[in-house]
Amino acid sequence: MTEHMASFPVLSCMLLAPVVGLFILLFLKEEQGFLVRMVSLVSAGISFALSIYTFVGYDKQLGGLQFVEKYPWVKAFGITYFVGVEGMNAPLLLLTGIVIFTGVLTMWELKERVREYFIFQLALVTGVFGVFMSYDMFFFFLFYEIAVVPMYILILIWGSTRKIYAAMKLTLYLMAGSGLIIPGILMLYSSSGLFTFDMLQLHGVAFAPWIQKIAFVFMYLGFGVLAGVWPFHTWSPVGHVAAPTAVSMLHAGVLMKLGSFAILRVAMYLCPEGFQYWAQFMGLLAAVGIVYGVFVGLAQTDLKYVIGYSSV
Repeated sequence: MTEHMASFPVLSCMLLAPVVGLFILLFLKEEQGFLVRMVSLVSAGISFALSIYTFVGYDKQLGGLQFVEKYPWVKAFGITYFVGVEGMNAPLLLLTGIVIFTGVLTMWELKERVREYFIFQLALVTGVFGVFMSYDMFFFFLFYEIAVVPMYILILIWGSTRKIYAAMKLTLYLMAGSGLIIPGILMLYSSSGLFTFDMLQLHGVAFAPWIQKIAFVFMYLGFGVLAGVWPFHTWSPVGHVAAPTAVSMLHAGVLMKLGSFAILRVAMYLCPEGFQYWAQFMGLLAAVGIVYGVFVGLAQTDLKYVIGYSSV
């Protein structure tokens, strides 16, 4: 994939806008409610505006990876801050910008622990932006975890129906998924001979078929938990019901997309033979999940449960 370097760090600004907003909120007081809301809205608005810019500014004729920023971080381990935009992640960055901006507006009238809520919401969206734009597996997984952890706190504190149960179930499932992802990533890193986490470089490595098969199934199952793949989906409907409205928007609109995106970006991209080997198994799980989600969703009377099962 051809890389086109950015003349201005648009993606870093998009990523850092919620981080800066988060740190400003840390120094504000709970009593400064209007200022807290405005800082959150401006931070989300900047990221939203930049996501529109990257989506509209992506040159379809030129193609390849655009707005690229690449800075070595830990050379000894081959860790590089590597972000960029191409045809698959540009719409997802825009979607994230829309959801976080409207999410702040949705929770504008929140009365309970407003400052803390927006701190965790901005932390969550930082992770989401990071996952969608990263091309280094170390940073990809780091941002993936940053996106997942705040969900537990947001549901536990600001949730409603069975919030403790929902938060714990979500956390345990996603921790188990992360436990499967790490061995898959390390297998590819250690067997590549390049000692790099750069996905574009790893894509050019001809991994042994058995390595691809094992690494792929680890990453597919691990990322599949967040994607809501049957039968690892049961955390999702209860999470939807318990989550505050804006968090439920992020959950259904963005967060679950991370799992599917990660399967495409990492597992299928780096392990094509592994994907071919497990394709029928994946198809079976997908077919069962579709039928199961439809029939169980039709039986629900709570709209959030309907959304939860329709996301499976």
